[in-house]
Amino acid sequence: MNLVLASTLDKSFASSIVRWMAAKKYQVFTGPRRYNIVYVEGCNADGSLNADRPNEFNDRRLVIEIVDKPVILGNWDATTEPGDYYTQHPMNSKGAARIAFGQYEGWSIGFHGKRDAHEALVQVLPIAVYRDYNKDYRRTGDFLDRGLFGVNQHWGYDLPVTKVFNASAGCLVGRTREGHKQFMRLLKQDARYDKNYKFWTTIIPGDELIKQFPL
Repeated sequence: MNLVLASTLDKSFASSIVRWMAAKKYQVFTGPRRYNIVYVEGCNADGSLNADRPNEFNDRRLVIEIVDKPVILGNWDATTEPGDYYTQHPMNSKGAARIAFGQYEGWSIGFHGKRDAHEALVQVLPIAVYRDYNKDYRRTGDFLDRGLFGVNQHWGYDLPVTKVFNASAGCLVGRTREGHKQFMRLLKQDARYDKNYKFWTTIIPGDELIKQFPL
């Protein structure tokens, strides 16, 4: 990790995330309007852990900017996991997709959906997902699949926190329409953004994050 950056880190949620990313040797983007998109599974808005129950918007979608120190510019309810409907009725015969923790370069701005089409981050490069063939809402023991699966970053239709249902078949989903619009407006302010730019995204297990880098 850059020594100057390391000296600015504290016990905040944002700093814990940056430490995690650096420890994994992931890309950590620094500088004005060079945003880091991060999802933390099983965490509340303040970084505290929750029960991470299936079929709930109990994950976080974050946008972090690092200039003098890491700052969370956006922090929204989200899910990194498919809801009940697509877990029980998967679109793929191998099982519903559950994204593998890690970092991927692979999304461009486009549109998601047909009946309720809206601007979103659309998957354009391969990523890794676990296939929940046994429908137990867990990654453990599942088949690791890699490819282009339409794992987009879209909105969750304003469904309640406790009901993902059919809002996700394995996508990275922000719960509310308004929160998602804020997310997209922010990303289009990224200094690197043009029609060819591919956004990086990091997906982190909240329990491991807080255990390794407690707040």
